[in-house]
Amino acid sequence: MIRQIRHFLKHRIGLDRAIGASSLTQLMRFVTGPITMILMIRHFTPEEQGFFYSFAGVIGLQVFLEAGFAQSITQFTSKEFASLRFHSNGALTGSPAALSRLRSLLSQANRYYRSMAAVLTVGLGIGGYWFFSYKPSYDVPWQIPWFVACIAAGIGFLITPFWAFLEGCNRVAQVATFRLWSTLGGFLVVTIGLIMGLGIYVVVWGAIFNLAFPITYLALRWRKLLCQVLRPPGKQRISWRKDVWGFQWRIAGTWICRYFLESGIAPLAFHLSGPAVAGQIGITLQVSRLIAQIGNNWTVLKIPRWGAMVAATQWNKFNESWREAAIRSTAIRCAGMCFFLIALFAIQQLWPAASSRFLPLPAAAGFAIGLALYSFFLISSHYTRAM
Repeated sequence: MIRQIRHFLKHRIGLDRAIGASSLTQLMRFVTGPITMILMIRHFTPEEQGFFYSFAGVIGLQVFLEAGFAQSITQFTSKEFASLRFHSNGALTGSPAALSRLRSLLSQANRYYRSMAAVLTVGLGIGGYWFFSYKPSYDVPWQIPWFVACIAAGIGFLITPFWAFLEGCNRVAQVATFRLWSTLGGFLVVTIGLIMGLGIYVVVWGAIFNLAFPITYLALRWRKLLCQVLRPPGKQRISWRKDVWGFQWRIAGTWICRYFLESGIAPLAFHLSGPAVAGQIGITLQVSRLIAQIGNNWTVLKIPRWGAMVAATQWNKFNESWREAAIRSTAIRCAGMCFFLIALFAIQQLWPAASSRFLPLPAAAGFAIGLALYSFFLISSHYTRAM
């Protein structure tokens, strides 16, 4: 019976370990999300809710500095990994030339991320302070939480290339499993903070956890691999300008556009209409994005595998795999958006006080439909990125 269920999930739905772990993370948020939202409604004022989601939106400005580097690392790592494999001790073995190019890739990426992490921390700290102080003062002690969040974002920015590298080495399932536990831990930290009445200071404890947990995981689980690939490269090197930049600048444009379509809306609403409206937009957009991300798992998590297929010129296999994943992704996304709108209508009828923290149903439907249509573009971009 269990074998039949596994066969159905893998071959009929396309649910492998990586997709399962990532989707379970998103589904967990559907369970933990309502709990967190109820606690926010109970323990946050509308203004605190607005600051909470606006913090995330402003910190999302790091996409301008990240500029598609992570996607480029994943893409080019997957092509070099086609000539490598993991040894039982956790290190890479295989083509010395491919390993040298990987070291060269990470070396250049780390230099960039180190310099931009300092720019990010200082820029966010000063710019965010000006942004949140621009409007008349609200009775929300946001200054300390904001600066702690900026410092955590800067340090977390430093380890971004390592996640991209692991995914390029076809360790997508392991990274997705880590994110599952990270999501659960972050939920527990925020939940306990809200119950204890910490208010906006839950941002502080959430930032500390989201920084300490991944650093500990990388140090314990991937220490040998990271020590191996962080050594100086050999004669075989990758030129970022010649080999990578032509791919990366296109990815950078896509990511910047995504910021304005997703993360940038809440801070804009904060500036134009105040924190209460920003909170409504933030919580509505969060649910819509969760649904879209679940659907995207069927394609985005396969990019490293598709990159290896392209490197091996397995074009028929690549096209068939992408087509099946695209159909499943679209079906799951559309069904999820319909369910969200029905649930929001039910909340408006049964719990009007809670529904006031969301956008009205017509506006929420606009977000849901817009993200569903936007995901068609993402599915197509996942195809081209693998090439």
